[in-house]
Amino acid sequence: NAEYGGALSAPVVGAPTVAGNDLGCYFCNDVVAPSDSTKDRTLDQMCTVTRPGNALVAGSLAVELMVSILQHPLKGGAPATLDPNNTEEDSCLGRVPHQIRGFLAQYSAVQTASHAFNKCTACCTEVIKRYRENKMPFLMDVFNTANYLEKISGLAEMIENTDFGDIWEFDSDTE
Repeated sequence: NAEYGGALSAPVVGAPTVAGNDLGCYFCNDVVAPSDSTKDRTLDQMCTVTRPGNALVAGSLAVELMVSILQHPLKGGAPATLDPNNTEEDSCLGRVPHQIRGFLAQYSAVQTASHAFNKCTACCTEVIKRYRENKMPFLMDVFNTANYLEKISGLAEMIENTDFGDIWEFDSDTE
């Protein structure tokens, strides 16, 4: 949705609902291939699974999300809405969040929803197709070739064709 961009964070009154079959995965918001999230990082910069105190929080949220999905009439096709006034898409247990992003430094969490990215290195059509056709050989290519996923997803070509002079950097002081 052009009005809201590709990703939304809660709550937004009047925010559109993203259909379950159009929801993006965790990596759809990253315009890079997955990499080692622990290398050359301090403990507070590492991903959730390496943060010992947060493992229980992440695990309990995962269980709650799974139960909510299983109780929704559309199961894994449950749509995501961030409009607090829209309860049409709720299950008997309430809203089924698309993603929950936590921020330990602020002791907070936000719900986000995003559309699928057609060049995602994890879930785009070409990546899924090649995995289904070749399974182990595909995985070995991914493990042994650093930019393999970027190439087959089309992300490498997109980045190569990007005119970085047209991209502005914004920081918290930019209005």
